[in-house]
Amino acid sequence: MAAEYTAAMTDTRNEHEERIADVRNSFADAVGRARYSGEVTVLTSRGKRAAAIVPMDFYERALEALGERAVPVEKPAAS
Repeated sequence: MAAEYTAAMTDTRNEHEERIADVRNSFADAVGRARYSGEVTVLTSRGKRAAAIVPMDFYERALEALGERAVPVEKPAAS
């Protein structure tokens, strides 16, 4: 199974780079590119890469390949 991940993790993937301020106005577009086209949007702040919006399957495969797991964080109670 590891070979399957190695091959998949070396595939090329389209990557968009956008300023965080610009993505605020078109967040749904960035999510749609990840969800339906498998494309990554790299968010920049002051010219530096800060975060990425990636397809969910890519994220899940990355966690598994790294031997990590995500733990949901509870939302704070409304006051």
